[in-house]
Amino acid sequence: MAQPSWAVLDKSNFHYEFRVSKVKAEYEMWRSAQPIRDVRSHEDWTTLSSVLRSQLGEPKHRQARFLDALDCLDRLPRLRAFVEDSWLLDMEQLSFIERAVCEAPIAIQDDDFFWKALDEDLMERFTPSRPRQLTPTNSTIKATVIGTIRSVEHLAIPDSHPLGNKPVEGPATCENPGELMSTLPPVEEETSSLIMQDLPGGNVRFDLSVGQAAGTQIADAVMQVANEQNCSQAEALSGLILGNISTQVTTLVYAAKDVEDAPVYHPERGLLSAEAAATLQELVTKTLDMDEAADAATCAYETTDLIRAYLFGRDWTCRWPGCSRKATHCDADHRINHADGGPTTAANMIMLCRHHHNRKTDRQAFYLLDHHTGDVYWLFADGTYVVDAATGPLAPKQKRWVQTFSQRRLRLRERLAAQAAAERFENYQHRINSPPEPRRYLPWRRERDPDGLTVEV
Repeated sequence: MAQPSWAVLDKSNFHYEFRVSKVKAEYEMWRSAQPIRDVRSHEDWTTLSSVLRSQLGEPKHRQARFLDALDCLDRLPRLRAFVEDSWLLDMEQLSFIERAVCEAPIAIQDDDFFWKALDEDLMERFTPSRPRQLTPTNSTIKATVIGTIRSVEHLAIPDSHPLGNKPVEGPATCENPGELMSTLPPVEEETSSLIMQDLPGGNVRFDLSVGQAAGTQIADAVMQVANEQNCSQAEALSGLILGNISTQVTTLVYAAKDVEDAPVYHPERGLLSAEAAATLQELVTKTLDMDEAADAATCAYETTDLIRAYLFGRDWTCRWPGCSRKATHCDADHRINHADGGPTTAANMIMLCRHHHNRKTDRQAFYLLDHHTGDVYWLFADGTYVVDAATGPLAPKQKRWVQTFSQRRLRLRERLAAQAAAERFENYQHRINSPPEPRRYLPWRRERDPDGLTVEV
């Protein structure tokens, strides 16, 4: 029986040797370019990048991307060993991991707990479950990193001490203000902002930034109106603001019902922040049972809301190999055509974008669907096949990760509680072991004696 493997690492593939040689050579080239000591000043980096430009022929922005990627990889020992053994991931994919990590709050980017959790999650993501499985797309890799960040982001909350408040101490003397300022993160911008700009031709450009919960509702309303009115999203937004169009918006959120503190997902936004999840869950007016949806069926060609919600949650993206278009922008395809007796049920359907739906309809490729795992086996005319694994929150592998998310949150709370208790005990020891300071005589101070009378001291 064939063992789980990545299609790109199939040694019978004619291109295998060429690809591995390229990935390995590029990796070793950038390893050789890593600076021996830290480059702290702009002048040092400018000099180094100029030297590397002359020796490698690579521009400064690529140098920064790939050297940062290696620095990130050095903090993930299991993933680094895997990369150097299999050569599955190239420098572009490693740099994508690093860019996703940069979205983590500054407070957890130096925390060992975060890096250990990320190492575990990435190794899980890069462990195949089927023979000739497709390599995860960049969007799936980013979703994995964001998932790890969400599971440990409580580390970034100031003074998060579950068993008590951290004692407030006076300011420490700053020996080198310049060095301190250089280590501070940039000032964060306001969550909500609106920029308006006049454009040539009498047009006006709007640049709107809002919180994730509000943005999710606005985006859902705009997309729904655009589909209903067959217009652009800009026209849909204008119509909604001016009151020329009205609609009743449906927003889907996914959360496990049997897991405490489970993560919450949205088909467009992905894994939601804790604040956005709480806001949107308060607006829920109807709950759909996805266990029931998995086996639901209809005689009609079009899917019911229940079946479509399940397909979104299982597939998450177009299921054509390598395509990452969101499932909400795709067609629900019948593996066995409805006209040929194929049922309208999740066991016979996957989400395909219009372009790849046409490729399948034109019989350029065929697929088989494992309804229990959500895996899609794509069969091509040259006799080869690849396996596309489902990545939505309803996919079996993601359901296991939900358990990990909840367990990690629990371990994190226990860890913070232990830290808080240790700090309070240390402060207690400091107080009892330090002699009391002599009381200052303050002529204007008035105190009460044990009998309740005010006396001069």
